[in-house]
Amino acid sequence: MEKHNPRTHSIAMENRQQISLTGVAKVQSFDPKEIVVETIQGLLSIKGEKLGIKHLDLKAGHVEIEGFIDAMIYPKNSASRQNLWKKIFR
Repeated sequence: MEKHNPRTHSIAMENRQQISLTGVAKVQSFDPKEIVVETIQGLLSIKGEKLGIKHLDLKAGHVEIEGFIDAMIYPKNSASRQNLWKKIFR
């Protein structure tokens, strides 16, 4: 297994069916339609069908996701999105 630098963030996708991410600090949520990870570059939302986490090593900052990927989105203002959820669930 190759070593990953947890201080760099990279994405490698193969045939829209597998993603390898580096620079991941935390998996915030996951279900078969959306996985949200916190990277060193901000939140990343991965949307699709039958999504699952194939490999997870937060110490190395590495995650592998499989399934059919429809979209990968970095929300513009993820801090305000988190504040919205805090206001809703007070």
